[in-house]
Amino acid sequence: MNPLRKPFRLTLLFSFWLLLAGGSLDAAEKGPQGVQLHIGTILASNESDEFDPKLSKMKNQLEVIKYRSYRLVKEASQKVPWNGNAVFEISGGRTLHVMPQEFRNNRISLKVRLQEGEKPLLDTTVRIRNRGNFLLGGPAHDGGVLILSISAMTQ
Repeated sequence: MNPLRKPFRLTLLFSFWLLLAGGSLDAAEKGPQGVQLHIGTILASNESDEFDPKLSKMKNQLEVIKYRSYRLVKEASQKVPWNGNAVFEISGGRTLHVMPQEFRNNRISLKVRLQEGEKPLLDTTVRIRNRGNFLLGGPAHDGGVLILSISAMTQ
């Protein structure tokens, strides 16, 4: 057997292993496949002292807004691919478009657009912690205002 053949085989085997490992590392760097979005539509008003128990986890956030009553009106969830577009129907003929843009430093960047018909009411980009949420003060509705709770979690 040729003495140079064994090191050549080892080098070839090692090179093949590096190619395979490099491919799986590249796949890991691409990150999560998409984002699970959860939208809660909350009616805030001063007409009563009602506080919906379903909102107890965000009570501290809501109390900063300074209304006396908070009631969860609607909830919806969608899984959305990166740079995809999720559309949520909001009370009063409005639509909320949420587009996941980027995931970096455990934060998700979302492009958020609230529309009434074709009229844009809000168009912005926000960055929130993965598995976090933010509240968006919305338009007047039913003697109060709508507050949108937008949560995002990578998949």
